[in-house]
Amino acid sequence: MSPMSFVLFALILFSGIVTASPSQVSLTDDAIRPPKRAITPELSAYAQKVMDEYQTPGLSIGVVHFDKGTGKVETEYGFWGNKTEDGAKATNETLFVIGSISKAFTASAVGILMDDFAQGRNVTPLPLNVLRFTWDTKIRDLLPEYWNFTDRWITEKANVKDILSHVSGFPRHDFSYGLSDTPADLASRLKFLPPAFELRERWMYNNQMFVLGGLIVETYSKQSLTSFVTSRIFKPLGMNDTSYDAAVEEESGCLSQSFARGNGTARRIPLWMGPSSEALLAAAGGIVSNTIDMNKWLAMLLNNVTTAHALVLGRALMPSLSMLGYGLGWMRYSAQGHEVIVHGGGLPGFLSEIGYFPDDGLGVVSFINQNALEVNTLVLNRIVTDVLGLREGANIVAPTPPTFRSSATTEQGNSPNFGQTPRPVGDHCGEQTPPLPLEAYAGTYSHPGYGSFTLCAPSTKTSTCKELFSNYTTVFPSQPAEYLHAAWPRVWFSHLRVKFHYSSQNRHAVYLDPLTLFPNGYGKDTSPFAFPSVLDIQYPAAFVEDGDGRIKGLALPNGFNDIEPISPILDDRLEESSFLYFEKLFE
Repeated sequence: MSPMSFVLFALILFSGIVTASPSQVSLTDDAIRPPKRAITPELSAYAQKVMDEYQTPGLSIGVVHFDKGTGKVETEYGFWGNKTEDGAKATNETLFVIGSISKAFTASAVGILMDDFAQGRNVTPLPLNVLRFTWDTKIRDLLPEYWNFTDRWITEKANVKDILSHVSGFPRHDFSYGLSDTPADLASRLKFLPPAFELRERWMYNNQMFVLGGLIVETYSKQSLTSFVTSRIFKPLGMNDTSYDAAVEEESGCLSQSFARGNGTARRIPLWMGPSSEALLAAAGGIVSNTIDMNKWLAMLLNNVTTAHALVLGRALMPSLSMLGYGLGWMRYSAQGHEVIVHGGGLPGFLSEIGYFPDDGLGVVSFINQNALEVNTLVLNRIVTDVLGLREGANIVAPTPPTFRSSATTEQGNSPNFGQTPRPVGDHCGEQTPPLPLEAYAGTYSHPGYGSFTLCAPSTKTSTCKELFSNYTTVFPSQPAEYLHAAWPRVWFSHLRVKFHYSSQNRHAVYLDPLTLFPNGYGKDTSPFAFPSVLDIQYPAAFVEDGDGRIKGLALPNGFNDIEPISPILDDRLEESSFLYFEKLFE
């Protein structure tokens, strides 16, 4: 059998199902019984209550009922609140950035490309040492210019299925790429980024591996990932409003504005995925869509055409759930005896959740224009509980395992508040005055995979540092003077704040606090504020001295990760033992 992709098979099957007439199918009483409605007045009241509680401006939901016996598809829509700060209403046509829900489309594109090669429709040849293009084809053979590491096991054995199922051994490393990077830039620096585990040792979410998946499509189809997905998935399914053009859709007014939860109200923030980062984020999280189009995607997926390839969690999070598996852009498990396939997505100002129950013929999708993970989860769980008659109280649609948290959410899934201190990783005894003058720590620090940033002390006289401290003072007028600051334009944040804290065995221990500053506010509200980075975490680090008492580097024992410690913060050899080490550059 050819390596036909799951989605290609379903596209063919779905196109036949939706055009079948009732006269072609033998109907039974069960087949013609209408599904229980999901969007009810009670659900509407509940959704509005949840939105009010979490300060969410807009919510749009799609529901699909699919009868396998008849091929009949029924859709429902619910929408509440506003899509703009001016009060324009959200509808089922309102576009949202769907974030990591895009990953399933990238994996599907890779599968369709495999089928092109199997059926002789390919436009490029495979490398001479590759006989067949399958999920087991080695990444080194497909992308030799990018896949080459000191770890021979990862280099030689990692295959397509591994990298698209998050068992590559690499953690997120999401802070290693900036706004001006291209997918090729990101891929070329992978060899400088350390793995956290061996290949297939542990499941760890990684956006960069899906960027590689997009590069595979572009390399062997000779067209961009975005055009390939548009022509091979969006158009066949009639997803006519779905694209990767967030900036264009923003200009048209079809895209919802993005907001973040503030102190008592939602604050508008800019479109995070602007033109500068659109191509970079396309494969991992760049699709823009609405519930009308996503219902079409769900109707196709309800043909039950996915399977898990990696174990995410070997134990149930609660008695009503099974263990969690993952494969090719989907989480899979069972809940109260029902098979569930889900995935979430998030960029600053947007959160999404999609899930379907293949044995029950039910699919749900939810979009909000603000970072409050609970809203999607609570409303979708209420729908699923009502429609399928499940026991209440279980987190059916989105049981979030460790390292799978959506962007801009904390460990518990709570949205951050502006200007408040994020949750630190590890123990500390409060902020302390640094043992050396701040000028001793100031300077440029560099890592081959992460690039460089320059830490400024309050006394630094350069115009860049003066402007930097002016912006910080505007946003945080009462912050302590013993902070170091850096402007470091990453995709997920713009600035880095360094806070010293006390440790009896390491007198240079600090926390790194990534965030994005808005000294002039944004939108109609011009009051200053700050938006925390991806996971709203402060990262433990320590400055390292040379033999002459000078600071020679900055060590991050766990890197920019929130996994359990890889090396202790109090290790005497931080330069060698830390997961990441930034060398201080001297003139």
